[in-house]
Amino acid sequence: MEVGNAMSNIVDKKVLVVTGATSGMGRALALEAAGAGYEVVATGRDPQRMESLRQAAAERGADLEVRHLELTDHVEVAEVFSDVARAHGRIDAVAAQAGGIYALGTAEQITMEGFRYVMERNFFGNLAVIKAALPHLRASRGRLVVTTSANGVIGAPFNDAYAASKFALEGAVESLAPAVARHGVRTTIVEPGPVATDLMAPRRFGRLLPNEVIADSPYPEPLELLSRIISGTGGAMQPPEEVGRKILGLLTQERPPLRFQTAPWVGEFVAPKLAADLDGSRTSAAHEAYLALAD
Repeated sequence: MEVGNAMSNIVDKKVLVVTGATSGMGRALALEAAGAGYEVVATGRDPQRMESLRQAAAERGADLEVRHLELTDHVEVAEVFSDVARAHGRIDAVAAQAGGIYALGTAEQITMEGFRYVMERNFFGNLAVIKAALPHLRASRGRLVVTTSANGVIGAPFNDAYAASKFALEGAVESLAPAVARHGVRTTIVEPGPVATDLMAPRRFGRLLPNEVIADSPYPEPLELLSRIISGTGGAMQPPEEVGRKILGLLTQERPPLRFQTAPWVGEFVAPKLAADLDGSRTSAAHEAYLALAD
């Protein structure tokens, strides 16, 4: 009887895949979820950070599996999700957390190659994850959480490429959510503001792409400008652990919202566009009415 109960607990354990799990919100979510009893498969591409995540989980006594995943390798993305489903029997939830700032400046300053680089990582990489995950989530009637940004709703001056990539991701997920909902997959778009990660760490500086050289440029140096803006936000920045706990809470909600802002001030920031529909409930109703025209 005890063996049967133990096997039942293993079968009933939810399998959660977290991308971008080696830093920031993704790392916080992976550790919180593992501590809460999820079978967590955490993905990343930096070997040192992957090992650091393993050690952090071990220190907490949490069971967590770490796998390499390069979002720009769409073949690898598909293979990883297929392998996880085979190894664990199913995938119940996916939290797409990966992305970042790789180019700063106006559209005049950022090179076309810079725009493509950002779009490949923030949009197409996450789209590859969603495409690979959905067959498994339909089978489990699972959950999809995609983190974009407050700047996926309202653009940010001197952050044109990042905002464009997040706008694109918001549009794709908002469009697919009602279609997959009819097959049991509940989707939430998470919109954080500034989070107290290592955004301004030296390793981040090093990955910023060079901009166009503009003669007699009227613009401030974008990195210095962003540094001052982030310093000015001060206490408004959320700890990643707080955001991780909130995302984990979304995974347990019976009827999660289409949109979720991670702090009240983020809701205020996006309110000029979303005041009548912060959580997306009216958008969801409009989508249902639209789809019903074909029923």
